[in-house]
Amino acid sequence: MKFIRRVLLAVSVASAVAGVLRFKSKGSGALKQGGWRKVNESK
Repeated sequence: MKFIRRVLLAVSVASAVAGVLRFKSKGSGALKQGGWRKVNESK
């Protein structure tokens, strides 16, 4: 039972850290360019 509790605690802490990092990256000038670009075939 202790092992299961530790695993659940580790997973919840990891998801909380990932959520905080994702939230921080959205507010501070995240990538605004990207997506599909037109391919110029000039051979």
